Amino acid sequence: MAVKYLDAKRLKMLFIGGGKWVIKHEELLNELNVYPVPDGDTGSNMAMTLNSMIDDLEKKTNEKITMKEFIETVEEAVLMGARGNSGTILSQVITGFLRGIGEKTKLLPKDVANALVSAKETAYNAVGEPIEGTILTVIRKISEKAVECSEKIEDLVIFLKEIVETGEKTVNETPELLPKLKEAGVVDAGGKGLFFLFEGFYKVTTELNLLVELQKSQVKETEFDKTIANIDHDPESIRFQYCTEFIILNGNFDTEEYKRRVLELGDSAVFAQTSKKFKTHIHTNHPGKAFEIALEYGPLEKMKVENMRLQHDNLQIFSEKDEAKIFENPKADKTKNAFVILADTENLKEEFLKLGADVVILGGQSKNPSVQEILNAIEKVKKRNIYILPNNKNVITTAKLAAEKSKKTVIVQETKTMLEGYYYLKNKEDGVEEIRKAVKRNYSIEITKAIRDTKIESLTIEKDDFIGLVNGKIKYSKKTLDELVNQMFNELITENTITATVVVGSQRDEASKKRIDSKLANIKTKIIEGNQNNYYYYIYLENKDPKMPEIAILTDSISDLTKEDIEELPIKIVPLKIDINGELLKDGFEITTSEFWHEMMGKNANIKTSQPSPQEFLNAYNRLFEKGYKKIISIHASSKLSGTIQAAKVGRSLTNRENDIELIDSMGVSLLEGFLVLGAAGKAIRGESFITVVNWVNNFKNKGKLLMIIPDLKYLERGGRIGKASSTIAGALNMKPILTINQGEIAVEKKVLGERNAQKYIEKYIERESKKQSIIVMSGWGGTQTELDSVMKVYSEVKSNPKISTLILNREIGAVIGAHAGPVYGLFVFPRLS
Repeated sequence: MAVKYLDAKRLKMLFIGGGKWVIKHEELLNELNVYPVPDGDTGSNMAMTLNSMIDDLEKKTNEKITMKEFIETVEEAVLMGARGNSGTILSQVITGFLRGIGEKTKLLPKDVANALVSAKETAYNAVGEPIEGTILTVIRKISEKAVECSEKIEDLVIFLKEIVETGEKTVNETPELLPKLKEAGVVDAGGKGLFFLFEGFYKVTTELNLLVELQKSQVKETEFDKTIANIDHDPESIRFQYCTEFIILNGNFDTEEYKRRVLELGDSAVFAQTSKKFKTHIHTNHPGKAFEIALEYGPLEKMKVENMRLQHDNLQIFSEKDEAKIFENPKADKTKNAFVILADTENLKEEFLKLGADVVILGGQSKNPSVQEILNAIEKVKKRNIYILPNNKNVITTAKLAAEKSKKTVIVQETKTMLEGYYYLKNKEDGVEEIRKAVKRNYSIEITKAIRDTKIESLTIEKDDFIGLVNGKIKYSKKTLDELVNQMFNELITENTITATVVVGSQRDEASKKRIDSKLANIKTKIIEGNQNNYYYYIYLENKDPKMPEIAILTDSISDLTKEDIEELPIKIVPLKIDINGELLKDGFEITTSEFWHEMMGKNANIKTSQPSPQEFLNAYNRLFEKGYKKIISIHASSKLSGTIQAAKVGRSLTNRENDIELIDSMGVSLLEGFLVLGAAGKAIRGESFITVVNWVNNFKNKGKLLMIIPDLKYLERGGRIGKASSTIAGALNMKPILTINQGEIAVEKKVLGERNAQKYIEKYIERESKKQSIIVMSGWGGTQTELDSVMKVYSEVKSNPKISTLILNREIGAVIGAHAGPVYGLFVFPRLS
C-alpha cells in the first residue's frame, strides 16, 4: 500500500520501530569494533541512546500525538540520552532531521529529503574534524539520494527503499574510504547502526507485524534482569554473601557442565545465552572460584561482585545496561575549579575521590554515561568552573553536548584514558594549562588481549595476542604478556621517566607483575588494585621536561605572587590558611585576594591567619623532587613576622634529602619576598648553580625597601600591634605612620601629618634613591578603590624618572598582611642589580 505522507503518528511508529531494529542488532554493531580490543560499545551506545527515545515516545505520548509534541519529545530524549561518540552523533542526525521538519504537520518525500539534508548538516557541524568512511558519510549519501528521489517518487515506501539501499551500499564502501576499517576487515559500526535505523523505518512500512515481533524479542531480553530483580535479598535469608555477575565471551561450550560446576558454589543462579556470550548471575561465598571456573570457558567481561550484607540498606541489582552512578566528594576542596571525572571501576572511583575529584561518574567501557547523567553530575557542583575529565574517547562528544546544555561554566578536557584523568587530578594545583603541556610528554598505556585477527599499520595482530595501546593507539603486540611488558618498558622508559602509576586488572599474571616490579624498581611507583575488566593493566609513565632546570623555588602565599607571575617558572607556592569567622580557607587557592578584602571591608568579618603545617611542606618538597628537580631553594616570610619558615624547617627534616633543600629567611613580606623568589627562579632557569642562586638571595634580601602607608590604624589596634591610646592620639592629630621592614621586623619609617605628606615622603625617597643608582619599583595596595587610587597617584609622580624600572604594578596585597594591617598601600624598591 502506498504511503503519500508522514504525520506525527506515523513518524512515531517509524522511530519506535527503527530504534528497536537498531537495538536488535546491538551485539553485531559492538563486534564491528575497528580495534581488536574487547570493549566495542558502538552498538550499546546507539541502543541506549535510542532506548531513551523509545521510552519517552511510548510513555509520554499517545495516539493523538501532534508534530510539535513529537519533535519536542524526540529531540529532548535523544539529546539527554546520547552516549558515546556513536550515540551522540546519531542524536545529532535525529536532531537535525527534526529541525528540518520546521512547522510542517505532514511530510511529503521532498519534505523528508529537506529534513535529511538538515540532518546531514547538523551531524557534520557537531564533529570538530569530520572523517569520511563513518556515519557522516552514510547520512550524507542518504540525504543526497533522498533529494534525488524526492523529485520523481511520491510513494514514501518506495522512497525509503531507495535510501535504505543507498545506505547499505555506502556502509559497504566505508572500508575504501577509511584505511583502518579495511585493515581490520570491518565496515564502520556507526554507519551500520544508522543503516539499521533506516532499514527499521522501511520495515515498519512493509512488515505490519514487525513492532509486535520486536516487542516480544525485547521482553525476552529483559527476562534475565527481571529474574535477578525478583530474587530475595533479605539479609535474614542470605546464605551466600556475594552477589556475583559476569559474562563469558563465548557461547559455544558445554553449558550444562558449566552450570553444574557453578551451581555447586551457591544459589539464586540465573543464566542467559547468545551465540557468542554466556551471562551468569549467582549468589556465592566464593566469587573468585566462580570466576576461575568461568575463565576455563572463555575471557570474561562485566565482572561484578557486591557484598549484600554490607550493602543491604542501599541494595540495588543493576543490569549491564544500568545508568551510570554518581558520587559526590564530601571532602572536596573549596577552590573555584571543580573536577567531574569518569571512573570505570569502584576502586578507581575511590582513588579519584582521594585525589580530590568533586564528583565521580562510575561508568566506563560499554557503560558510557549519557548527556543527562553528565548533566546530573554537573548539577551536583556549586563551584565557579567545572572541568569534565571523560577518560574515554567515546565519552568526549557526549560530555561536550552536556557542557553546551548546562548553564554553568563547563570545560571538557579531552582525557582519553583513566590514568590521563588521574594525572590531571594528581596535579590539579599546577593549573590545567600547565598539565596540558606536561601530558604531551607522558605515556598512558593500556594492555589487553586481541579478540580477533587484524592488521594496524605495520603491526600484524592475531586473535589472543597481547596488545599494548599507548595514548589510545595500538603500538605493540606479543604472544605473551611478559614479552609485551618487557618490550614496552624497554622502549618507553627513559632517563626522563620520573614516576609510574600501575592499575592492576581483575585478570592476574604473575610473570608480567614481576617484570613490571623489576622494570620500575628505580622509579617512584604507585600500584592500584583497579580490578578493571578486559585490561590487564593501565600504566602511566610520567616524564620530566628534558629542558627543565635542576633547581625549584618554594615559597609561601605571603609573597603575594600570582599564578600569572609564576607561569613557566619553577616556582611552587604553599598557601597559608585564612580563618574567616571559623571557616579555614587556603590563601590564594580557596579564596582570592579580592574576596578576602570584600569579607574584611564589606562584611567586617573576624579574620585570623595560620601558617601551613610541616606535612604540607613535606608534601610540597616531595612533589617537586617527584617532578624531577634535584635541588630546592625554600624562600619564606620573615621569621620575626611569621612562623612559616619554622614549619618549612620541620617539613624539610621529614624528607630524606635535607642537603638538597636550602631554607632562606627573606627578612621581608609581600613583594619583598616575592621579588627574591622571582629572581631566584630566573637564575635557576638560566642554569646558574645551586650555591650561586643561594648566595644571590642571601646577599640581596636586605637590599629591598618597603614603604607602606596605613590610612586607618584601627586594624593594627585590633590586632594588638599598637595600643588603643596611640591609635586614638594618631587619629586625632591625623598622624600617618609610614611603615617599613627593618631586619625582618615591622618598624616605623616616619610619622607625618596628613596622608598627602606621607605620599610625598615616599615620592622623595624614590627620587633620592634614583640619584644614587637605577632602581626597580613595584606598587601594592589592599582595601578599597581609595587605596588603589592613592597608590596610583604616588606612582604617577615618580614613573617618568628615567632611572626607574617597573616590575609589578598595583599588586593587590594579600590576606596575611591585610588581616593585620587593614587597608594599605605603598611601594617596594630594589636596586636594579643582577
